[in-house]
Amino acid sequence: SSSTMSFALYELALNQDMQTKARTEIETVLARHNGEFTYECMRDMQYLYQIFCETLRKYSIASVTMRKTLNDYQVPNTKFVIEKGIIIVIPVDAIHRDPEIYPEPERFDPTRFEPEAVAKRHPMTWL
Repeated sequence: SSSTMSFALYELALNQDMQTKARTEIETVLARHNGEFTYECMRDMQYLYQIFCETLRKYSIASVTMRKTLNDYQVPNTKFVIEKGIIIVIPVDAIHRDPEIYPEPERFDPTRFEPEAVAKRHPMTWL
């Protein structure tokens, strides 16, 4: 969205080293793809992808999301059952700003989304 782009550009303006690294990656990947910006070319821009993931973490599009259960669900290892038809509120901002998941959550840090870092986190910590 335009908001995500604006926040990404804002963070890059504040972080010259990240801006330089992103520009270098874009130039390098474009050269490897003969100057053609294609889907494959874009997929090769790992650092740029990390920048957008971190932008969406820090500036979530939706602060919460909701889901309605389609079936009864027995919570593993408990006697608790979430009944069919219950609406569950998922606090996206709270998860994205949890310092136990993302240390220094107010700091913009695209390295949080390096493949090795992502592999160490629970898959539901970035929505």
